[in-house]
Amino acid sequence: MANLWSYVFWTYPIVFVCSIPLTLVLKQYNGIAAKWIFVRFLEQFAVRNLGYTWFTLLFWSNLLLYRTSAGIERKILIRFAKVYLINTVVIVFLMEWFFGSPIFERISVFSGAHCTIDSIYREYACEGAGGEWMGGFDSSSHYLFLISSSLLIWYELINHLSFPYSVSSPYNFLPSIDIERGYPNERQDVAGGTSYTRTIIIVSSSVFISLWFCSYLITSIFFHTIPEKIVGLFCGLFVPTLLPILDKI
Repeated sequence: MANLWSYVFWTYPIVFVCSIPLTLVLKQYNGIAAKWIFVRFLEQFAVRNLGYTWFTLLFWSNLLLYRTSAGIERKILIRFAKVYLINTVVIVFLMEWFFGSPIFERISVFSGAHCTIDSIYREYACEGAGGEWMGGFDSSSHYLFLISSSLLIWYELINHLSFPYSVSSPYNFLPSIDIERGYPNERQDVAGGTSYTRTIIIVSSSVFISLWFCSYLITSIFFHTIPEKIVGLFCGLFVPTLLPILDKI
């Protein structure tokens, strides 16, 4: 089961690499893709407007899967709190606020981004005023959110899924990131919550992971430059890579 986490983790970088030839050919159609009803639905419902709200609800709901007759162990509750706090700080600093403009926006402005309305210097304010934010290096905040949110939910969800056989990992050539230790055996024996509650949590988590993965595929093919997505990829993998360490402290 530990090896399944390796499959999930490395799926996102592999999909990015495999999407490069497609994005070189199809990125010119990003204006058309942005108008698709499904893409607009994902943006409005699952990613941009309500994305972190859904992630928060799903993440803390997964805590209930660890509930036993004795309640939820304190160390599990502390681990959830640490992961959520660190992830939120990373998201806020990069995308929302960093003693003023967020880091991604500072990079964008430094590289030449500007609003078509001269008196506005913030991206969200520009869009809200009806202007257009143009130019600069636009680090992929979609990649950051979609990868980190999906993997953090996956990390908890995998622990409560049943499979008829174990899966061996093909990623043993990457020992420098000890992903498999992020799934310690002591967590595999927990079976908490009622069957009905578990089903709702697992199904809801699976649905949003699927929606976010669809958005990830669309972003990979149609939006952002390759360097912008590389930045988003590494930032999105940052907190999930820390999970084995956070399990130990």
